Order: sequence, then structure tokens, then C-alpha cells
Amino acid sequence: MMARVALILAVPLVAAMSTESAVEVDGHGHIAGHNRGHRHQKKHAEKKQKRTKVDQLRYHGVAPPAFRPVRKDGKEIVINEWACGLMCESHAKEGCCSYKHNGHLQADEVHANDYDDDTGLCEFREGTITNDTTQDMWDSGKCQSGFSSSKCFGWGKGRCDGPSQPGSLGLPIWELAWSEEFDQYSCVSDKNGVLRPNPHQWSHEIGYKRGRELQWYQPDNVKCEDGKLVITAKRQNPRPAPDAKGQCKVNNDPTNKLSDELCEQCAPPHFEYFYPCDTLQSDRSGNPACDCSSTAQYTSGSIMTRGKVEFSYGLIEMRAKIDTRPGAWSSFWAIGDFDLVPWPRNGEIDILDAFQRMLKSSIVHADETGRPDGAVQHAAARAIDPQWEKYYHTWQLEWDEKFVIIRVDGEEMFRVDLSVADPQRTTWPNPFTNKKNFFLILNLAIGGHSGGDADESEFPVEFKVDYIRYWKKKGHTYR
Repeated sequence: MMARVALILAVPLVAAMSTESAVEVDGHGHIAGHNRGHRHQKKHAEKKQKRTKVDQLRYHGVAPPAFRPVRKDGKEIVINEWACGLMCESHAKEGCCSYKHNGHLQADEVHANDYDDDTGLCEFREGTITNDTTQDMWDSGKCQSGFSSSKCFGWGKGRCDGPSQPGSLGLPIWELAWSEEFDQYSCVSDKNGVLRPNPHQWSHEIGYKRGRELQWYQPDNVKCEDGKLVITAKRQNPRPAPDAKGQCKVNNDPTNKLSDELCEQCAPPHFEYFYPCDTLQSDRSGNPACDCSSTAQYTSGSIMTRGKVEFSYGLIEMRAKIDTRPGAWSSFWAIGDFDLVPWPRNGEIDILDAFQRMLKSSIVHADETGRPDGAVQHAAARAIDPQWEKYYHTWQLEWDEKFVIIRVDGEEMFRVDLSVADPQRTTWPNPFTNKKNFFLILNLAIGGHSGGDADESEFPVEFKVDYIRYWKKKGHTYR
């Protein structure tokens, strides 16, 4: 969305414990007779006497105590050489894998909970490595890569020489920091009893905004219904003539300098987005003083979290249902909001752009000039079809100091190294690093640079959002 210039700027795991039935069923599906049941009970009692205490706890549905090997420093050990080898293979690189055996317990041999600090270690060292055979508590193996995987083999005594890294790559630990479910608990009723997005988290865009798009954004086209956010685009009027007059009227002008004639440049085909079209009415409603709503060919909705809920590194997920018939352009995107830096120097992350039977994801940043007409886009796209659009799908943005990754239904669609926007390349500070704050936008545009010809389609069109959730990374599992 390089034309957005006017915007200045887990289900719990339930373990079922199996128990032996008190009755038996014969081969015909009937309950067996009394004598057979008596023999079963006698056999059952004998068997029960042989159980250990832990087995009895398990039999009665009580989890036995977990005696796991733990090092004195509190970290989990890698339990054996085989497990260490699997962890090294996950690097999928040429190198060497080393494992230090568990050695001797230091204290409580029964509970196995007091190993040396340096036992059960697993290390991986990339490249061609020699083997230090004097370290006889270690075993090591050669790791050979291929087919996007690797195999570690030829284990023998000794430790791989050179600087090491943990054998396990670890897994991220995510903590839910914010969620928007668009239900009766998060949305609020307006004066007519219609549920709308919570104004403490969302603001509405109003008017013609960017990209020569045909819709006039207004709050009435955005509501919460059946636990979903529904943005509806409607065809309100016929297409205006190229030389049409009287499309905009001055309303509550705070400057007393506007005229209907001056406001004409706000409407199609002119689409001016700055003065006078960015002048707001004096009643603090957020409506433009150049009001073109009554003659707009299309109306739709756009909401944003700017100044209310802002984000940086983490994982953002949205579940939504889109419609990419000609003219419709659903979007879920984020814009940098820091130090009054204008677009595109503030950066843009397009998690979802959906139009003309395709999905697009991208980032946008400035070139050396910093001007909007020099904005640089890095993008990827996939083709879809009407059948795919019948269902809800999930979009994920994973963002850290090095990469932006966007996934659709868990499949990676777009990945970019954020050094692409470093000052050495653009002369401007990288907008995606140093945990700069971004805000979210959800909108359904009509036409414009990418939406297509809306005259070919029936209206209304809907963009439905089930939820948006944001997780922060707390750290990694032990590596």
C-alpha cells in the first residue's frame, strides 16, 4: 500500500487416565455372567496387590510425582547422546555435535535431582571441527547437512574444538499481552443499541483518505455482530460524472475560510487529501469540514489503534474472512508512530492486502530521498479463489529485531531481513528496529490502485474479523 500518503505519520491438554473396567463384554457385545465377573474380580485383586505405590496412584487417576533429572543450577539436562544428536541435527548445518555424559549424582540418588552443573550438556559447533580426545567425559559426532536437514553420526570419545552454541535451538515462550475478541465484552453499544468497536482501543477514519479509493469511510459501516467485527462496503450512489459539481458541502468550518467550491477538490476525480480536505469540523466529531458523504458512490469503514494500543516486537494474529470480488480491498496493516516521522520514513507493515483474487504481504520504507514518491516496497503474493474465501483464515505477523515474517494459516508467506532498511542503504533511521511503536489499521477499501473495477460487482461486501491477539516473547526454552 505504497499510496497511503495521507496517513501522516492454546487449548489445555487433558490427559485421560485409563483404568480397567469393572465389567467385561463378551464377543457378542453382551455383559458376561456372574461367574465370569467373579473370576475377573479375583484376578483383579491379585493383580492390584502387585502394583507399586506409583502404579496405584496412576490407577486411581492421581498423577505420580515426577522425578526428573535436574542439574544443580536448576536447568534441565539433555538426557542422553541420542537426544543430543537430534538437537544438533535441527541446525541443518555441517558441523560437530558434543555430549557430556550425566556422570555422577552429587546427592540424592533416589530422586535423581542433583547432577553436576556441567553434566548432560549438548553443544553444536558449525564448520569443519577437530576433536579434542583428551576430554574423555565427552562424546562427539560429525554432522553432515543435506536436503534441508542433517545427520550426526560416527560418535566417539572427545569434544569438538572451537567456540560452541547450544545443541538445542530452543523454542520461543510467548505471553498474551493484548487481545480484541469483538464480542459483547469488548465492544460497546451506541445510542441506538448497536455494538461498535471500543473507543478506548479504536478510532474511526472518516472521509476519503488515500490511494484514490472510491469509498467514503464512516463509523456506521463498522459494527460488532455475533462475536465478529463486520466492516461493510456499500454502493450508495451512481458513479459521478468526471465534471460533476456540488459533491461536497462545507459543514462546521472552524476557519470560516472554506467554500463548497474549494471543497470540490476533495471528491473524485481529484481526491486531494491535504488542505482543505484534512480540516476537521469544529464540533470535535472527527468529520471533515468538507463533507462529501451524501454524494459518495461507496461507503465503507476503517478503524485504527493509533495513540490507544500500539505494538512493537512480538506475534500478532488475526482470524478473518475476506472477499476479493472486483473492487474490494481488505487490509490489516501497521504504521510506525514515533517522533512525528512522516510516511514512508515511519515504516509500514502490510500483514494482509487482499484484492482481485490474491493475497499480498509487504513492508514499506523510505529511499534516500525520504519522499512518498520514493517509497520502497518488499513484498510477496499468493493467488486464491472464491472457494478459499468461503472460510475463515489466520494471518500472523512475527516481528523481532532482525526479521519480519508473515504467515497465512501457519504457512510462511513472506520473510524479510530488516537490515534492508538500515541507514547505510536509505540514509534514514531504520523504522523497524529498536522496538519502535506501530499501530494497527483494519479497513475495507473500494477500487483505488489495486482494488479493481467495483462496477463489475454486486454490493454490499463484508470484511469479517473474528479476533486479533498480540503476544510478547518472554524468552526461549532452555537451549
